[in-house]
Amino acid sequence: LHVALPGADLLVRRKPGVPIATLGVYLPRLAPDPASLAGLAALTVRASVRGAGGLAAPELAYAFERLGGSLASAVTGDWWGFGSTVHADRLAEAAVLLRLVLREPHLAADDIARERGLLVEEAQQAADDMFRYPFQLAFNAAFGDSGYGLPTLGLPETLAAIGPADVRRWHEENVSATRAVVVAVGDVDPADTADRLAGVFGDLPPRAAARARPPQAWIVDGVPATKVVAREKAQSALAMAFPGPSRRDRSRHAAEVWAAVASGLGGRLFEALRDRRSLAYTVLATSWQRGLGGALLTYIATSPEREEEAREAMLRELGRFVEEPVTPAELDQARNYLAGQAEVQRQSGGAVAGEILEAWLIGEGLEELADPGAAYRRVSADDVRAVAAECLRIERRAEGVVRGTGGGK
Repeated sequence: LHVALPGADLLVRRKPGVPIATLGVYLPRLAPDPASLAGLAALTVRASVRGAGGLAAPELAYAFERLGGSLASAVTGDWWGFGSTVHADRLAEAAVLLRLVLREPHLAADDIARERGLLVEEAQQAADDMFRYPFQLAFNAAFGDSGYGLPTLGLPETLAAIGPADVRRWHEENVSATRAVVVAVGDVDPADTADRLAGVFGDLPPRAAARARPPQAWIVDGVPATKVVAREKAQSALAMAFPGPSRRDRSRHAAEVWAAVASGLGGRLFEALRDRRSLAYTVLATSWQRGLGGALLTYIATSPEREEEAREAMLRELGRFVEEPVTPAELDQARNYLAGQAEVQRQSGGAVAGEILEAWLIGEGLEELADPGAAYRRVSADDVRAVAAECLRIERRAEGVVRGTGGGK
């Protein structure tokens, strides 16, 4: 059920048999963080849950616990907001609290400092992670120092530059600039729930939908770009990124089928690079899809002395997707896996809420939700070959490498 209020869109879906309901209020991102202040949105959103209105952090946490749930923040390159899981009959009370957190956070200097410290620790941990950090480097090579090219949670040096005034200014500029999206999923009556939520959010200032932002440019074209960082590790990790379909691109399902054929224990990359050549400790492929861009990603962890061999072997295997169509068996297995996964994920109310939010904000709309597996079942071998030919061009690839020096673990 969709109900349009002056300042918000209510999206309510009944999920029978689920006594705990999922409720969230979100807003689209209007712009990426400035490069020098990467992590500003994340810091603002996280600091907001440390107290709002007349409630300090412990009182706010207890208020949600009393309703049978908890409070969580969310921030991506495409949207930000707050969510909760509560007893289905307490949704309206939870909505009052979420509105308070969204519009009246304290954003006290001490709370901002605490959250900044936690984010700096997370950023430092990411830089030491042999899986996450190569992708972070690859995205930076692909998109530069803006938007998707910088981690949403920031970098130690950019977080250190963010002060309380920056946080409060970001909140003031963003909280009322566009329509809110309120998503509720649970064993509830949709019409009654929408009425109750309208009583909470109906007086938000009238706002139009956010103006569509232009796609973020992929800056690599003609010459591959590589970002390399050395670490005292016993292995090297190499992430490759190729420009791929965004969340709204009609070829996105073919890209996901490609990833399912390429990755996994029985996938082409695993068999070719690990089973037959013993090149990899870990190997995978995936399709990364966001509102303003997308990428086909691969990853391989190998011994430092075999890095170049692993790179050449990876590129050779990726080239096979253009030269050799996927087999009927590969295609059927991938399509069935993805269609089944789409259905299984709907067992969780939180996953359904996330699916609704993504379809509304960066997808093609609520019509996507009718049959989540149908789009995968329609993908043909020619579709997979076409997306591989369009995307897997070596002159447009971006690489992130954490190069082991032979020490450490």
